[in-house]
Amino acid sequence: MRIHQKLMLVFIGTTLLPILFLSNYFFKQTSQLITRFVSDSYQQVLTQSNSGIEYNIRFYESILDRLTVSESIQSLLTDTEKNQQKGLLQVHKEIKEAVKYIEAYQATDVESIEFYSLGSDVISDGRFLFPYDRLRRMYHLESLPEQKFWRLDHIEGKNYYSLIRPIHSLKEFDKKIGYIKLTIEIPSITTVKETSSLDKMSTLILTDQNGKIMYHPQSNRIGETLASEIVQLSRTSAQSGKELPVTVDSNDYVTWYRKLENVDWMTFLIVPKNAVEEDISNMRRTTVVISAICAIVFVLLVLLISRKMTKGIRRLHTKVSRIGRGVFDDRPPSMVMSGKLDEIAYLERKFDHMTQNLQELIHQNYVIKLERREMEINFLQGQIDSHFLYNTLDAIKNEIDLDEKENATRMVVALADLFRVSVSKGKSVIRWNDEIMHARHYLDILKVRFDTPYRIHWNMDTRIYDYYTLKIILQPILENAIKHGLKNGHGEIWITGKLTSQAVVIQIMDNGAGMNQEQVDAVFSRTESSSGVGLKNIRERIQMYFGKQYGICLKSAPDEGTEVTLILPILESDKGV
Repeated sequence: MRIHQKLMLVFIGTTLLPILFLSNYFFKQTSQLITRFVSDSYQQVLTQSNSGIEYNIRFYESILDRLTVSESIQSLLTDTEKNQQKGLLQVHKEIKEAVKYIEAYQATDVESIEFYSLGSDVISDGRFLFPYDRLRRMYHLESLPEQKFWRLDHIEGKNYYSLIRPIHSLKEFDKKIGYIKLTIEIPSITTVKETSSLDKMSTLILTDQNGKIMYHPQSNRIGETLASEIVQLSRTSAQSGKELPVTVDSNDYVTWYRKLENVDWMTFLIVPKNAVEEDISNMRRTTVVISAICAIVFVLLVLLISRKMTKGIRRLHTKVSRIGRGVFDDRPPSMVMSGKLDEIAYLERKFDHMTQNLQELIHQNYVIKLERREMEINFLQGQIDSHFLYNTLDAIKNEIDLDEKENATRMVVALADLFRVSVSKGKSVIRWNDEIMHARHYLDILKVRFDTPYRIHWNMDTRIYDYYTLKIILQPILENAIKHGLKNGHGEIWITGKLTSQAVVIQIMDNGAGMNQEQVDAVFSRTESSSGVGLKNIRERIQMYFGKQYGICLKSAPDEGTEVTLILPILESDKGV
């Protein structure tokens, strides 16, 4: 794993993860606060609604209380004979006068006020005064409760609340003389318009003790029975002090429950669960988006910072890799880094100084080796000149003594051409034509000196002649082939030259005795041959000038001859070598 990746992991582990953990923690805490706030808000709505409903109920009950103690009402309900004497019109007039004081008769949405007498021969005016049996039959009851009670009535296609209570005689309080019924419009009790403004999605429902819906925003639901699961869960919620979810018709809701005072009615506030959790969902989305943006920005910053911090290390790694491949930076150290230096930059500058010194040492060592090799070659060439010159001159003298003037002349001409190529104006590189001519003259001199029966076969690609090569590389190989390869000088030597797309390839083969692997290794360990230049020196010269991809290959086996392959670059000029 790279350093900048490790730095990123460290930054993320020490900074980003704690931030995300804290964000998640604060989100949960905030969610609980929001949930508690929303719950408290809805409970406050329910409490306010209950307060309004209870106030309205007490208001209408107070109206009935006042009417039940009215002397005129008491008289009308107890003195039936007197009522008959007064007549229907007068009775109606007196009742109307008795309820006239109720200024809220119209303003309070009172639909009607009716009195039911327990006496016999009751005169009914058709509006205010009715016999008791009519009330009992209206509600299908054998007898009416002794306490006041509320009922839901459906009159002419419209729902109303009816408040009914018994009227007792003021003279004999234990004696019940009739009932009073107050019929009012539903909105006058529920006052939902003022209490449900918190959330349009919330639903306030009013039921009696049996779960019968007394109020619902959808008027067609009034009179139905509220789902039992809502009633049960709402009561459980009220007991536990926590709101509980409920599912109705595959929809999730949260309910709150309150019981009204002085009446067996209950209020339910039902809110869709997604409405309760909407703020939390919005906050969750916002938190996720902000956290994602912060995380992306943080990762990018960490990436930039880590890459900035490791930039010097990467640059130093690149330089080390380049030097490992033998490529040196030509820029001086002062150009690589300037300004204030941190530890990595300081190390890089020191490395640049070291690289520069190393480059100078390599160059100096290369120059020294090259000069030493040239001196060695020059010395060996001198050795060649002295030994070979002495032997050749001695052979010429012998030919003259034997009166072999033609052979002597031939050897003198070959020797002159041989030394002309060897000297070659002090150059290390000559044309292939001259190098091949040098090898031919050498072979001619040997043939005359030793009168050997070996045969030489030349097969050279003439295109090679115009290219350049290091001088005196063929002659030592031919010398080794003749003296060490051929048996007693008998045999054949094949010299083949080919021009490929990438190199000049010269093959020298003989059909002599051949060598085993130890002898092959010994050939490349000798620095000199009898002529002064060994195959090892030739290979080192070639590789020193042109690189490791060029040089000499030697193949041999006992009694199978030897094959020497020279691989040299294609040089079109002697410049730069």
